[in-house]
Amino acid sequence: MDWDLNNTLGFTSNFTTPANTFDTAPSASHDLAPLFTGFSQDVHSLPLVTVPAGLQFPLSQPSDQGGRIEVGVDSSIHAPTEYVWNLTYERQMRLGTTLSVSYVGRMGRSLLARRDVAAFNDIRDPKSGMDWYTAGTMLEKQRQKGVDTSQIASIPFFDNLFPVGQLATLLNNDIGLPDAAGNMFNPTWTNTQAFYALQSRTPAPSGSDPSQFAGNDWTDAQFAVDSALFDAGNPTRFTQPQYGALSAWSTVGNSNYNGLTVSVRQRLSSLTMDFNYTFSHSLDDASGLQSETQSAYGNNNGNGAFIVNPLCQRCNYASSDFDIRHLINADAVWQLPFGKGRTFMSSASRLADAVFGGWQLSSIYRWNTGLPMPVSPFDDARWATNWNVQAAVTPAAPFHTCPNRSSDGVPKLFGGSGCDIKAIYQSFRNAYPGETGPRNYIRLPGYLNVDIGLAKTWTMPWSEKHQLQLRWDVFNVANLQRFGLVDNSRTGIGVSRDPALRGLNPPDNWSNFTQIQGQPRVMQVGARYSF
Repeated sequence: MDWDLNNTLGFTSNFTTPANTFDTAPSASHDLAPLFTGFSQDVHSLPLVTVPAGLQFPLSQPSDQGGRIEVGVDSSIHAPTEYVWNLTYERQMRLGTTLSVSYVGRMGRSLLARRDVAAFNDIRDPKSGMDWYTAGTMLEKQRQKGVDTSQIASIPFFDNLFPVGQLATLLNNDIGLPDAAGNMFNPTWTNTQAFYALQSRTPAPSGSDPSQFAGNDWTDAQFAVDSALFDAGNPTRFTQPQYGALSAWSTVGNSNYNGLTVSVRQRLSSLTMDFNYTFSHSLDDASGLQSETQSAYGNNNGNGAFIVNPLCQRCNYASSDFDIRHLINADAVWQLPFGKGRTFMSSASRLADAVFGGWQLSSIYRWNTGLPMPVSPFDDARWATNWNVQAAVTPAAPFHTCPNRSSDGVPKLFGGSGCDIKAIYQSFRNAYPGETGPRNYIRLPGYLNVDIGLAKTWTMPWSEKHQLQLRWDVFNVANLQRFGLVDNSRTGIGVSRDPALRGLNPPDNWSNFTQIQGQPRVMQVGARYSF
């Protein structure tokens, strides 16, 4: 279905206007977007829409530096491989008690995961030996300090891989963005300075620092440079001219699971109990289901099955989205000791036995440590590594969560006692080129739940095969409501540019909880007649 309905190279033909083509207001770099006039609007006449005269298979997109963001399927996809092993020790103890201790291991290889198969290239300069990630990081560190473009020293990477001394002129011809003095990119700038000027701080520290992007948006800088090269008839360096991003299912994922389980079971004539404890750790490159709810570049809560940087897949390896480190569950069923044949009221009359005998109490208890927060704090409006998905920011100082249950506002993950939310917000560093940031390192609150059921069974006087049971079940008896998902919007958990250097305060909704785990207390009463 993914290939047929979503892939532009599948069995259906569709057209997607490349990203950053239009704007809501005319500018030097973007045209005004066409107006929406109604659902019956003729789309064939809209700008840049080309109706193909004929179709041939396989379809292909033109190499026009269009920056398309699309979906595909890897042609080398194959069946995943799973290895499972376990070891169990079990012993029968006194009074019907059984102890079981197990180790469980599982390893997955060639698992289905999405990756951007058209991700921008980490090109290496064969002369200097430097790659783009290293050269880009050098520029980003200077940008964070507000170094003026005129003070940027030349980096051989840019001089060796681009037309010598021509990058500023090519950008002038392609972008033509004036600075405060009405100039374009200074033609005397070195290639390094011209590349840097695309990302100089906003507002610029001086009139000689024009900036096309709002800092740390290095993939847009890469795309702008390659577009200037492409339009001038030169080969591109970073981008694949057909796509800006192409998310494809591939069998490249890896996972590892190790768990220790301890189970104690008690079986008595009127009491049955089970206690289970699991200590485990699950790690993978990406977590997600191969379902229609999983979008091409992640799911509704996070990146899901998408690997942000396929050139450094190992950078995405971390605790799984569903990793629970400690888990305890217990259940019990107790036949209350009242009525005929029981400890109390063993000689009760039929009426007394019908009222007090035959009652059963049952309960289920669960406790576990918190799941990883599916969306790690990320660059809110910059794309340092992937052109379509922001990288996570990196904490520059240790911090801890302190969820609050505010009575006069919205509860926050970092809003309780012991948390300086402003200091936490400013402790994050934006991603360097090539970085994807740490994944699944922040934990949500743990989960706790107790359910109780009370039941009474009567055997019908006309037949022992006919029984009537009444039940009263209470789920989440304590009405405990631990918080779950956090606002995953750009203001909800995104981090703005240079938060510490600019002394920024977190947005009002930063780290706000939006959902509880489980459900509030629910009670139900039921009757069952069996025969």
